[in-house]
Amino acid sequence: MIGNLLLLILILPLLGALVLFFVPRDNHAQARAVALFATLMPLVLSGILYLNFDHDTTAMQFGIAYDWINIANVFQDKALTIGFDLGVDGLSMPFVLMTAIVSFLAVLASKSIQYRAKEYFIWLLLLVTGLFGCFVSLDLFLFFLFLELTLVPMYFLIGIWGGSRRGAVATKFLVYRGIASVGILVAFVALAFQGAAATGEITMNVVTLTETFAKAAGDVITADFKQWVFLVLLIAILIEEAFFPFHTWLPDTHEQAPSAISMIVGGVLMKVGAYILFRVGVGILPDAVQYFATLIAVIGVINIVYCAMVALVQKDWNRLLAFSSISHMGAVLLGVAALNQAGLQGGILMTVSSGLLSALLFFLIGAMKERTGTTLIPALGGLSKPMPIISGFLLAAALGSLGLPGMSQFVSEVVVFMGAFASFPVLSVVGTLGIILAAVYLLWAMQRTTYGPTPAQLEGLSDAKAIEYVPMVVLTALVILIGVYPAILGDLVNQTIQSYVTRIGG
Repeated sequence: MIGNLLLLILILPLLGALVLFFVPRDNHAQARAVALFATLMPLVLSGILYLNFDHDTTAMQFGIAYDWINIANVFQDKALTIGFDLGVDGLSMPFVLMTAIVSFLAVLASKSIQYRAKEYFIWLLLLVTGLFGCFVSLDLFLFFLFLELTLVPMYFLIGIWGGSRRGAVATKFLVYRGIASVGILVAFVALAFQGAAATGEITMNVVTLTETFAKAAGDVITADFKQWVFLVLLIAILIEEAFFPFHTWLPDTHEQAPSAISMIVGGVLMKVGAYILFRVGVGILPDAVQYFATLIAVIGVINIVYCAMVALVQKDWNRLLAFSSISHMGAVLLGVAALNQAGLQGGILMTVSSGLLSALLFFLIGAMKERTGTTLIPALGGLSKPMPIISGFLLAAALGSLGLPGMSQFVSEVVVFMGAFASFPVLSVVGTLGIILAAVYLLWAMQRTTYGPTPAQLEGLSDAKAIEYVPMVVLTALVILIGVYPAILGDLVNQTIQSYVTRIGG
């Protein structure tokens, strides 16, 4: 029964999108209600899965396995079997929960969508389906299909409901993410065929490949093979996650996308690359990660410092938050490069923390834009007077993002840098500069936005509406909960990370 809940989590948003085809085009309220239900139920079911999750095992849980596609004579007269294999472990469970939370809140945040609302929610639910699929798939081909499913909805969500440059930015998004997908597919196929050389059976099942690569002799699956495959995968991940020097598409996306879509992009979509790095990189190719560890750490520190410096000169809140997100995710690379318990666990905590804070910040900036008509910092000011509630939550989110003790980002940064310092002390010290710069650009932007005299055109603006309290309170509460009780996530991922570290020998 519990395993069927995992399948329901995956298909309910898809069913919601299908139901929306029968909703009258001009009935915006009904379209929104269907989308709310199609994201609320996966949120409830994800909570049930979390409550039934066994924290003391590294095995996949709530599994579903069906033979789906069988292609004969693919490798040495062996058939390729692609399975509709689903399951979660300590690594994927936090991502499933985060997807469920952010997607439901993003639908709530879409209250202002009136233009072609039915189509908007269809594309949004298809995007959510793809994201859930990425995190519950145990077959790499199935994972890739769900990853591709996220591309087309995002293209239309930006291209139809985005800002003045929506067409060009949607195309840019599609090109960058499409190139990343090619690299990911090449790496996945290479893993499957080389695994077959060791076992005689060709499969793309993650669990099987993990075991195969852990046990295979060095002359069958060579170190050189692991290294070039991981290098291809790493480049694809750098593009997928918008890391420097492939970062330019993300600020444009956040600048042009509707705020609710920015919540999903910053909160979930931008974490898929990190998930691949943990699941496939550390899980299947830890030797190659170790070989490129210094390179990964250097790239991480460059992103932490460079993107924080670029954030300092931004005049648009959306672009500032985009660069801030890249900077924070650079710390995840640093944690992965450390390849120890603290570094890897801190990397996952940082990924989740960044997702929740990004979703909260983009929601709040969207609420401000809805009232002021702009996200340009020089055009704002004194908003704490007409909008004290929204301004207060924005201050809390900014403080959380810069690492205030008692909030999720603080404990994430502490754990990441503890692990990283053990392996890369000099780079870790340099990386802490990003924390200092985060305080500068976030507090500067807050001061320009909410304090000082209120421009005449901004006086009399309305404050938070009742429905807007839900995303603000829920996301802020989660950020604080993880900050004061990090074991709620740490205990979830601990066994899986420990199994990775044991295999690495760290």
